Amino acid sequence: MNPPRYRPLDLAKDTVAGGVASIALIANIVSFGALMFPGDLASGAPVAIWAMLIGSCIGGVWIALATSLPPLSTGIDSPTGAVLVLLSAAAGSGVLAAGGSAQSAVQTVMLVFCAATVLSGALLYGLGAARLGSVFRFVPYFVVGGFLAATGWFLVAGGLRMTTGRSLTLASLAAPWSTGETVKLFSAVAVLAVLLSLRHWVKSALAMPVALVSMWAAGALVLQAQGLAGAEGGWYLPSLGTLSAWSPFEAARQSPLTGSMALRFIPEMLAVTVVALVSLVTKVASVEVARQAAGDLDREFRAHGVASLIAAPFGGIASSLQIGSSRLLEQAGGVSRFSGVACSLVMGAVGLASFDLPGMIPIPLIAGLIFYLGWTFGIDALAKPFAQRAWLDLLLAVAIMAVCVRYGYVVGVLGGIVGACLLFAVSYARIGAVRRHLTRAQFASYVNRSTPALDHLAQRGDAIHLYWLAGYLFFGSSEAVFERVRRDIEALPPGRVTDVVLDCGMVSGADSSATISLTKLRNFCGQRGIALAYCALSPDLHRVLQRAGFFAGKAASPVFADRNLALAWSENRLLAQAGIDTDVGLAGFPAWLQQQLGSPALATDLMAYLERQDFADAQVLYREGEPADNVDLVASGSLAVDIPAGPGQTLRVRTVMAHTVIGEMGFFRRAARSATVSSDGPATLYTLSRASFDRMRRERPDLAIDFHDFILRVMADRVTFSDRMAVALSH
Repeated sequence: MNPPRYRPLDLAKDTVAGGVASIALIANIVSFGALMFPGDLASGAPVAIWAMLIGSCIGGVWIALATSLPPLSTGIDSPTGAVLVLLSAAAGSGVLAAGGSAQSAVQTVMLVFCAATVLSGALLYGLGAARLGSVFRFVPYFVVGGFLAATGWFLVAGGLRMTTGRSLTLASLAAPWSTGETVKLFSAVAVLAVLLSLRHWVKSALAMPVALVSMWAAGALVLQAQGLAGAEGGWYLPSLGTLSAWSPFEAARQSPLTGSMALRFIPEMLAVTVVALVSLVTKVASVEVARQAAGDLDREFRAHGVASLIAAPFGGIASSLQIGSSRLLEQAGGVSRFSGVACSLVMGAVGLASFDLPGMIPIPLIAGLIFYLGWTFGIDALAKPFAQRAWLDLLLAVAIMAVCVRYGYVVGVLGGIVGACLLFAVSYARIGAVRRHLTRAQFASYVNRSTPALDHLAQRGDAIHLYWLAGYLFFGSSEAVFERVRRDIEALPPGRVTDVVLDCGMVSGADSSATISLTKLRNFCGQRGIALAYCALSPDLHRVLQRAGFFAGKAASPVFADRNLALAWSENRLLAQAGIDTDVGLAGFPAWLQQQLGSPALATDLMAYLERQDFADAQVLYREGEPADNVDLVASGSLAVDIPAGPGQTLRVRTVMAHTVIGEMGFFRRAARSATVSSDGPATLYTLSRASFDRMRRERPDLAIDFHDFILRVMADRVTFSDRMAVALSH
């Protein structure tokens, strides 16, 4: 299949969209230039504006081509720019205090900016190259929503300040309004109304560019006719003037910046890199939410890192993706990555030629466009949780927006993430680490026992309590484990519970505070004579508990490799307390057989068809895949049933104790052995071969029927209990 062709009309759309987006970005750059070099350092503003335009051009082209979320436009990042303003004040004042000139202070500040750009680029690229993006992916929706809503607020506030010079506060808005301010704001709101109407009613991608060009032409003609086209009318942004190019290599030779001075600014430069990282992660998440797309954070890290590293040698200041102008690229008809490239090239052309692009656009048109973006972000951020009735998310998003507006993006985002962590901890603790709780009456080990032992375990199985734990054990979730176990035990009569088994196979880890709650649990069980056992501990969790003294001393808790071993140990304890011997031995076999068949005579008659086999030590009786031509009655000892679990490995699925039956399923199904059976040590078996069984059916059909009934009862009991276990596990 041939790739889709890029038509000339698409190129035109991307170029127009890039030009529209660049206007808003340039206006933002101009405002930051004035903030970075105020007062005595005002001569540095043209240098900073040039550096930001060049950085947005060089870095922006790279990001636009390399991003995973096209189309993107880039410019000076507001949180990063705010830190650069502080860095400028610290570096500039330091040079002036040392007797340096304003020019040398400007050059020093720009060098520090360049170093911060390189450091930020190296950090971002390193994180992306190491594929650590997933580590920074914890940005919940309400943080993104608050970030977007705050962006919308700042855009509206910036548009209002651009139009009227007023801030978005009650005191400023309540002050008397002049006719000029009212007309300008009304014109900007009219532009907003036109753009919102187009968004709602017209689906063509050309609608916004055509409308903007039409409104620009109409506005310019009206202002010209009214004699308001001059700078004194205040309907256009101030001229950029002549921008000043600079070279970091030349500045390094002329600047009084020394090594000791540079070391003093390292904390501030590190702050720039951290803020740039946090801002980028949040903005990528915001773009993903706004576009309902999935980006590659590692790729964004690498793209932004390389962009900063290649822009710095040319004097460019680090640029980052801009949510508002990137959204504007889509709204203005951008169809590909080239719209972001076009936006960056326009900024580069303005910087190199000192072209006064913003000064050609009436302020109400720019402000209306900014109002439109602010409105879009506010609606996108808050409408979704409102529509879903997610009131907590909505409340948190508004709170984070307020913090961002009052204290800045970084404080708001970091505060939101900290709040999200606390909210997660509380919610996770409420869910609890106990994923399932059953007793031995509902869930058995893999040990097949004699009928008296099974009967007792069925009657007293609620003495053994098994808890499946999962997740991470910390101060909240581990305390919930203690409270859950204590509540379950106290709900039963005193002395009813003898064993508590904690299955930690799904526990990912634990912190030191978790041992406090587990120590309380150990003490609680010890005071009531309850044995507390652990099983399936990971190496890390085992080390944590071992260092806390859980497996040493008089109150040591036994540890088992898996749940079955732990349950079998508890079952043996419960049987021993009842005086039921688990090692019944060969002497009790005739009595057991008589009980199963119903009379001593039948047992004696059956023994004539059985062949006795004695094993002195552990050895394989039969292997998986062999013909199942006999059924075995275990008279003494125990057998192990294993299945393959990988190359050279086996998994024990059952232990068969004395006075039980094994091999009946394959025998009567005439199937191959489904597992390998071996003796754990000395054992005695009575074997009924297929030939002997056929002979018994011919000679003693009544005995064969009784034997059939015996085997059916064994199988029915096993199936019944397996069904009960399945039902218990499903709840």
